[in-house]
Amino acid sequence: MVSSGQAATVTYADIGKAAGSFQRSLTCSLSVADAVARLHRAIEAADFWVLHEIDPQALLLGGGYAIAPARQILFFHPRFMVRLLAADPAALLEAPLKFGVIELSAGNVMLRWADPAAAFARYGNRALTELGQELAAACDTIAAGAGLE
Repeated sequence: MVSSGQAATVTYADIGKAAGSFQRSLTCSLSVADAVARLHRAIEAADFWVLHEIDPQALLLGGGYAIAPARQILFFHPRFMVRLLAADPAALLEAPLKFGVIELSAGNVMLRWADPAAAFARYGNRALTELGQELAAACDTIAAGAGLE
């Protein structure tokens, strides 16, 4: 840990190319706070529950590191959880879904999320594959509904 009053600045690396095969993303010119507020509204409008919001910037600062604004929004709904558990309880680790909002060095904000279709397809279970596709479409709808594009 860095001594009191001093925070080591952490610069984000470039996004790895492999992430494109299992994550989705878009970039906008909103602030992190505005993007998060819009996401909250869009998640609720899509009939999901916002379960928690994590502030990595505050957490890392407490550990002596300074990063650009970033948030993680965890969301899901019981109607999907019961389907997941009925199909394969091992898939519990895929829930809740999460959006990451990160301020980039150019001042733009990037929204990222794991592709549920890719995550659930790994189980080789038709019910989970269908659930993953449904959740992937919901994530796309939420991102579009938040007006971040």
